[in-house]
Amino acid sequence: MTFQQELPIQLSYTIATPGSINLPSNVTSSVISNESYPQIVEMITNSLSNVSDQINVIIYEAKIVQSIEQVKWKKPIARSSSSYYLYVDATLQLPFVCVSGSPCIDEIQTALEETPLTDLELITADGVIYTKVEKPTVQGLKPINPQANYIGLIVGIVLAVLSILVLAVVASYVIVQKRKILQINKQFQGDFNLPIKQKYLKKKHNYGDKVSSYELDETNPFHWPFARLVKNWMGPLESDFELETIEIVENRDKLNIFRQQIEIVESRQTQSVFQPVFDKESNPGERQKVLERLNGLCKQVTHNRKVNIVRVWHGCNKKLLPQLLGEGFASLGQLDDGWFGKGMYFSSSAEYASRYCPQDKNACLLMCYVLVLNPFPVIYDDAPEDVQPDKFRFYGRGNHRTFQCHYIPVSGKKSTIDFRPPLEGTDHAIYDELVVFESANILPQLVVHLKTPGVLSPERQPIPAFIDASIPSKRKDCSQNHRSFDQHRFIASPAEDQFEMNIINVSVGNRGDNDGFDRRRQVDRYRQYDRDDDNDF
Repeated sequence: MTFQQELPIQLSYTIATPGSINLPSNVTSSVISNESYPQIVEMITNSLSNVSDQINVIIYEAKIVQSIEQVKWKKPIARSSSSYYLYVDATLQLPFVCVSGSPCIDEIQTALEETPLTDLELITADGVIYTKVEKPTVQGLKPINPQANYIGLIVGIVLAVLSILVLAVVASYVIVQKRKILQINKQFQGDFNLPIKQKYLKKKHNYGDKVSSYELDETNPFHWPFARLVKNWMGPLESDFELETIEIVENRDKLNIFRQQIEIVESRQTQSVFQPVFDKESNPGERQKVLERLNGLCKQVTHNRKVNIVRVWHGCNKKLLPQLLGEGFASLGQLDDGWFGKGMYFSSSAEYASRYCPQDKNACLLMCYVLVLNPFPVIYDDAPEDVQPDKFRFYGRGNHRTFQCHYIPVSGKKSTIDFRPPLEGTDHAIYDELVVFESANILPQLVVHLKTPGVLSPERQPIPAFIDASIPSKRKDCSQNHRSFDQHRFIASPAEDQFEMNIINVSVGNRGDNDGFDRRRQVDRYRQYDRDDDNDF
């Protein structure tokens, strides 16, 4: 006979007389010998006779299986009871085609599940077993609960599709954001960006959650070229300080604001209102020289935008760094009136800026990039040598007309802090100062930590003498040389001339009465500065 289809099945028959089976306790199943297969085949074919009397049965395996169940009683104890079933792995050879889901599958399964009680004599490895079996559980023909399986399948497919969609959306968002960042980075290339790839830097948060800081390691081959470049930018410092460590600092919020300001400045610098006009100013030729000097500094900064950006320094107390790096410089412009304008002061000279650092472990320099739009050149005519600072043209004032910052080349004796625009002209200015009136135009990039080489030598220690006088104090708001005038009691040293006591705030940006703290600075062996304990910070 030719069979049209084969159906693999697994049958688990209930043993109606479990007491007739007594397997050893260490035996969980007992394999049935092939000699007993004809009895099992006859039982299966008899069950299927109502479906077809030409169905052939092939048995691959048959065994008696013991299962132990834990039975709980009313008392909190448990007892074990053994149950047995006859397991048969077989294939049905059908003389007709019977596909999944067709009525014939249901007929075959129903016929098998209604197998009547049948006596069997089974030869096993543990001896001959006389038992009765009936009503098997059928597996392989169709799911026990097809509807439940279909629902589970549908739910699984839906969840899988949703997961794929969510992953696709997230991946698309990440890709789009990365492309936007790359596009923005291409639009704003320059020295003001992170100078070393972030994967070569070890991130810290020394100055708050908004600010990431990265200490340069000169033994690292990815760090030392930039560290050497920074030292070239700084040049030699005063003998009061030595370089200790260099940190790169990054505030992404401030960087984004700085980039926005670049676009604003690019738009404004084409407007007539922001074009420099010196027709009504004194000595326009000298003022033009001042602007040329500033333009030369701007050319030292590399970038791909159509704006002027200058690299400048700000000396301060490191206690102020969390505020300056996290929130910005805006508060510094409100601390005093300022010699050349009430703003935030910087210098292109690190050595000049370091004069306004505290002479202790808190000394540090901030290197910043500043956007320059329509700067006003301040010359000797605006701050003559024979005029008191509070009579300077821009003392305590904001930005002049539509000029967005003030630039002042300065000079003076190194034994004093009285640096002003030189009478001889810009070519004789040793240092410079830049007064900025818009905090968004400032982007800090580096913190240079300084240290003092040691205490002053005995021959430089002054002999103090108390004097009372109306003397202009040497305080300055965000810059190097501004004084504000008030009455103070100072400590001074006797000399050929009585030198006044000058108090200098450590913040280059703020030399005012309310500055972060007051700095004592010894100008020469005849001068000593007193510390104002009321302003610690």
